[in-house]
Amino acid sequence: MTRAAVRPGAGALGLPAADVDALLSGALTADAVLLGLPSDAGVTSVPGQRHGPEIFRKLSPGHDWTVTDDGALGGVLDPLTGGPVLDGRRVFDLGDLGSVPLDPRVGRATYYRAVTGLAQRLAGTSATPLFIGGDHALSAPVATGLAAEHGPLHMVCFDAHCDYSSRPMPGLADITHGDFLGHLLQTGVLSGCDLYGVRTFLPASWGPFPPNLRCSYAYDFPEPADGEGTATYLSIDLDAIDPAEFPATGHPEAGGYRLRELLAAVEHVCRTRRVVAVDIVEALQDDRENRATSATISTLVMSCLRALLDDHQGATRRR
Repeated sequence: MTRAAVRPGAGALGLPAADVDALLSGALTADAVLLGLPSDAGVTSVPGQRHGPEIFRKLSPGHDWTVTDDGALGGVLDPLTGGPVLDGRRVFDLGDLGSVPLDPRVGRATYYRAVTGLAQRLAGTSATPLFIGGDHALSAPVATGLAAEHGPLHMVCFDAHCDYSSRPMPGLADITHGDFLGHLLQTGVLSGCDLYGVRTFLPASWGPFPPNLRCSYAYDFPEPADGEGTATYLSIDLDAIDPAEFPATGHPEAGGYRLRELLAAVEHVCRTRRVVAVDIVEALQDDRENRATSATISTLVMSCLRALLDDHQGATRRR
């Protein structure tokens, strides 16, 4: 790989930017990549989540990374440990799949098919993708693409809501951000799902729940068990956070996690499971909150990257 394949400092968090084609062609190798999905076509009420990737990139802190000729990071230290951050790792911002606003000629089904295809191709590379949404319905085409490469996935999801309905949803265009799990479980894309942070009710007509969908509020930091080598998709809906700390989401629910609680939980998932992809979704455009929104997403992204890539035991466990 030549240095011309990357653009140091041009991505979110001061990371190097790169083109997705370079990764997919093999010209670029990476440990992790960021990709924005600026769509809120699955929202049933308050839109604006399509601006999530834009907010994240424009207002994220610009860490002063050094980048070697082969794209490896360096130059950033953690003062709490005295150690380097993501030292020697290759992490690139691939930009967005589509721009804001999306071309109205690109229909929802067409966009979802593009997401599915790209997720499948990314799953065939060495990189762990982190997707920045966008609304939560996007998890369905992403998971569908990942499962085409990895087989049925186990999802760990942090969400104030149980985004499930038992109504028939044979196609991706039938889903919303409030029921996409029904489609993924009906089609076998997910072998199971553990939901944490749930604190809302559902209409009885949306049930019954299948036994492989488990909802709870508290994340109890489970010990790794047999079967933890299953490919895991970590999905983080920002409404899991208490709106007193994070109000800029479409359906805030009182009584949620503090940010530090959520960070500890997602770091534990990344270190103890074979996480093949992460998404962070449901940030809402709000001029009063955009800077805080970007700071929260940035902290979650860095926490996931460090848990996935800095921890040697975690990296060994995932291979």
